[in-house]
Amino acid sequence: MTTPAKSLTTLEYDKVIARLATHCQTAPGKALALALEPSAEYGDVLRRQRLTAEARRLLELKPNIGMGAAHDVRTIVHQAGLGHVLEPGELLDVQVTLALSRTVREAIDRLRTYIPYLGEIADRIADFRELTAEIARCISQQGEVVDGASPVLARLRREARLAHDRLSARLQQVLKSARSAIQEPIVTLRDGRYVVPVKAELRSQLPGIVHDVSSSGATVFLEPLEVVEMGNHWRELLAEEQREIARILRDLSARAGERAHEITAAIEALAEIDLALAKARLGEAMGATHLPHDGPEQRWLSAEPGSLFLLNARHPLLAGNAVPVTVWLGEGGPSSAVQAATAHPEPFTVLLITGPNTGGKTVALKTVGLLALMAQAGLPVPADADSRLPVFDAVFADIGDEQSIEQSLSTFSSHVGNIVAILRAATDRSLVLMDELAAGTDPVEGAALAKGILSHLLATGCLTVATTHHGELKAFAHVTPGITNSSVEFDPETLSPTYRLIIGLPGQSNALAIAERLGMPADILAEARAGIDPDRLAVESLISDLHRHREEAETSGAAQRAAAQEAERARARVTKELTALEANRDRLIERTRKEMEAELQQARLRLREALKEMQRAERLTVFERAAVVETAQQEVAAVEEQAKAVSQRQRKRRRVPLPPIAAGDRIFLQDVPTPGEALSPPDAEGGLDVQLGSLRARINVKQIGRVEKAGADDEAPSRRQYEPSAGEMTKVSPELDLRGLTVDEALALTQQRLDEAALAGVGELRIIHGKGTGTLRRAIRDMLRKHTLVRGHAAAEMRAGGDGVTVVEIAG
Repeated sequence: MTTPAKSLTTLEYDKVIARLATHCQTAPGKALALALEPSAEYGDVLRRQRLTAEARRLLELKPNIGMGAAHDVRTIVHQAGLGHVLEPGELLDVQVTLALSRTVREAIDRLRTYIPYLGEIADRIADFRELTAEIARCISQQGEVVDGASPVLARLRREARLAHDRLSARLQQVLKSARSAIQEPIVTLRDGRYVVPVKAELRSQLPGIVHDVSSSGATVFLEPLEVVEMGNHWRELLAEEQREIARILRDLSARAGERAHEITAAIEALAEIDLALAKARLGEAMGATHLPHDGPEQRWLSAEPGSLFLLNARHPLLAGNAVPVTVWLGEGGPSSAVQAATAHPEPFTVLLITGPNTGGKTVALKTVGLLALMAQAGLPVPADADSRLPVFDAVFADIGDEQSIEQSLSTFSSHVGNIVAILRAATDRSLVLMDELAAGTDPVEGAALAKGILSHLLATGCLTVATTHHGELKAFAHVTPGITNSSVEFDPETLSPTYRLIIGLPGQSNALAIAERLGMPADILAEARAGIDPDRLAVESLISDLHRHREEAETSGAAQRAAAQEAERARARVTKELTALEANRDRLIERTRKEMEAELQQARLRLREALKEMQRAERLTVFERAAVVETAQQEVAAVEEQAKAVSQRQRKRRRVPLPPIAAGDRIFLQDVPTPGEALSPPDAEGGLDVQLGSLRARINVKQIGRVEKAGADDEAPSRRQYEPSAGEMTKVSPELDLRGLTVDEALALTQQRLDEAALAGVGELRIIHGKGTGTLRRAIRDMLRKHTLVRGHAAAEMRAGGDGVTVVEIAG
């Protein structure tokens, strides 16, 4: 079974296909697009969607791939196979198209791992390199047969040019020798022969053959006898040239004709690839970037048409910021979270939409049908990735006013005729869409007829979406299992629809509210309300309360979800920062260790080089040799001492024990200046909760640098264990050892010591940085050169460390 053509037109499928065709770059691809119809076979639909997903992937990896230069040469190569000789321009079209097919195949072959289904299509493109090379060798890009097409052609053209030059030179001589008889000193062509204009009364002075006479008869165009043979020779060479060109074209045409079937297959493969790329481009233009999914797995497609779920679906032909709709039918609809937000979590196969005119009922109806057709045609679907669509055997639609004057059919009769045809053809694998069900007749009879139609469709088991204005159908849907109400929102304050679809709640009548808003007199409205059945008024009031309660629940739920999301983001941010700080500390320690090992290795290398140099330098005295060895050994010892100091500092840092931690203690994280508060003692694995400002996080005791017990003063033992006392702070050492530190750590420590020395009145400071590679020494001295507290600095004396120590004079 296939979807009727009338339903395709009703759902505007043809307009989507017309847009698809504009994205095709080849004539065969455009023809495939215009002939594209939805498939009812799950395997075929799955393959189409996989091709579309791979085409989108191909455009991501090769955005410049295109087929605009391809020509549909199937007809001409078929004619060539029958013996027809192709023109140079036609052969050039064949060459360009086949060269493009090779480029496309090579591009797809390189990406076959990502696009295997496109690779299968590209495999149908044969290797035409020999044919394209031969055509390119014989025919220029201007569509002319070149001299190098054959040795004979090259010789004939060379001889023809030489004959022409001789003929032209001889004619110039004739013009000069017979100047008195010449009408004008020019050479022209008549019937392919070169002639000169001669005065009619003096033509006897120049023997020759007359080929033409001017309209006045005063001039005859004469070919001098002395150049007739030269002209004949030139013409014969031209004729031989044309025969050779014809032979070359005949040979090329025959070679193309021999591969007509392969060329046709290549053109058809290019068309299929072009169509797949056009689908991907159409999806990009429509904003349909979620469906199909990336990769071969397309779990959003179902072989069984038992359920449908479209999340934030958008009609592809609506311009601007269209309001998306969420619709589901059948078993296994939306997630529990989505169902919980609705008033109807139970499964159903018939959805009844009510609401005011222009509220979006028909748009929602068409969106469901059109997106189902697009999915089965292999087109991208403008809906969120969590959507699910089955493969229907047919989609039936009865939408719009189809009154027929010629057939004397009213709107109601036309709709009934369509519905009868749908009821006969629909199966449990079909999708049925009906707009304004049983409208256009007596409301009581129409409602009764609508109930019978919906009951029949419910028994058939097909998925059905219908819209109506009949109020009786709301109660029918409410009490009938398998049928549910839904509505489109309408804002009575602004008198405008919101276009949101609410499943589980029937639409409410807004006629009196709108009339009151527009200024209808109160006495008329009161009389109108008095004429309405009290039970119906009660039902409308109940529906209004349901809508209000739903809006309040949505607002509250949205606020709770937003707060929970913000808390989770804050927790993740703190955890990330703590992890980064821990990793950064370990990274600094490891980098320092590697730097020291590198410096130690360099010192050992220098020692070995010095020893070798000493052995080679025979003129050195014993004392000089001893001095060289001593200097090198001092450098090695300094580097080893530096590495040992770093190791001791690291072991010391790890060795410091922490006091027992209780709730309320102040804790200081390593590399984090802001203190926090412990909310709980550590568990068996060392984890505890802490409050850092307004954020709460869970950390490990390994990240804690020091602890202050709750209620302890500044002189408490726990604090003095990790911080120097006030007396110790005022006692500043005049020597600062930076060996084993990174440049950033050394600069920070130097800055701190300069401030402390200036406050304590220390006049001179010795900074020990070692020699090593010189990187640390240069950084320290660059800093000192610009520092406002430094009056001057210089390297220490050789006996005091030399270039490995910098003596700083601090400004008073």
